[in-house]
Amino acid sequence: MAVTQQDKAKAALEARELFIERNAIQAETGGLPRIAGRLIGIFLLDGGPISFAELAERMQASRASVSTNTRLLERLGIIERVAMRGERQDFFSLRANPFLIVLEQSIADCQRFTTYVDELLAASPLPADATARLQQAQEFHAVTAQTLQELLAKLAERQTQTAAQAVPAKRKGPAAPAPAAAPKARTARSTAARRTTKD
Repeated sequence: MAVTQQDKAKAALEARELFIERNAIQAETGGLPRIAGRLIGIFLLDGGPISFAELAERMQASRASVSTNTRLLERLGIIERVAMRGERQDFFSLRANPFLIVLEQSIADCQRFTTYVDELLAASPLPADATARLQQAQEFHAVTAQTLQELLAKLAERQTQTAAQAVPAKRKGPAAPAPAAAPKARTARSTAARRTTKD
């Protein structure tokens, strides 16, 4: 039996919806609301800009719920609000290198925790067992921050290499500048370095 274009379109739509729902379940497992995970899936597939009204319609969710979760994803650095000429409603797009931004925020969180422990131990004498528990937690966060910094640098380097490979190999004259993605990756790495120095 021949597969029609309509069958292919239906299968493609079902595959998209399955991906979005799986992403929602995974996000929920990681502590995010399921609706936030569905939004991430939509933005990974479509990029944006997508209007607030369209998001609410596609999600079949209340405007209040969509508003709460788009604000959450904005704070996490995954999406950003964009202005569209002649439009009064809000539009959102997936940010460039959103997962590098998430890594940077995780590194900063770990570094802040180690600082909190240092300040507490300096200001308040604690029983030996409490001090040991705090230092163990501090060591965990310090090692996590270092590991994430190495991962961040590696991801930024790979993005730079991928962008360089995207430039046509046969090109006469001086090499063309790398696409915009490469500088953003380097910026993410240098931002992480600056935070490390500051913290």
